[in-house]
Amino acid sequence: MNQTIETGSESEHPESESSFFRCPIQESDGKAVIRIGRRRIPVVVQETSIDGFTLTVAAKHASQIQISGPWELEYADARTEVHPQWIFNAPDGNAQLAVRRLRDLTKPDPIRSTWWPTLRRNRYKQSDNSSLAFGGFVLAFIAMLGLPGIGEKLGSAHYIQAAITWVYKGIHTEIKEWW
Repeated sequence: MNQTIETGSESEHPESESSFFRCPIQESDGKAVIRIGRRRIPVVVQETSIDGFTLTVAAKHASQIQISGPWELEYADARTEVHPQWIFNAPDGNAQLAVRRLRDLTKPDPIRSTWWPTLRRNRYKQSDNSSLAFGGFVLAFIAMLGLPGIGEKLGSAHYIQAAITWVYKGIHTEIKEWW
């Protein structure tokens, strides 16, 4: 059995109700839409938590709310399937709703993969082979310029062959010192 010690500054909620954090939302950031069937009702998100939302509906839209089946909440570029838990009709005509989060309906962004490198950094790491493909392309291009037929016509064969020989001799010298 849970016992709570009540003081003037503490909440009077039992531990089971306050075991999660409710985050208040600024009214300017809380604009959202609830879809009940085909109706789209504008709402304001007051609080959010790990399991649901507290919403406010203006008086002119409060009469359109029907408690039937799951609803869809469109808030902060996300779509969430929610189920109504309770409604409180205020004397001024506004309604306050508590809805429980059922599942996320937001479609994830497609993961784009390409063989060509990009100049901008990715927001997240993904395993693509674009850097490897680009490096292979550059090596193949240099090798093509070093071929006797094409490289001699362009005048690049001698320089590329000299560079490859220089790198080979440098690596060979370093390896000989280690062995």
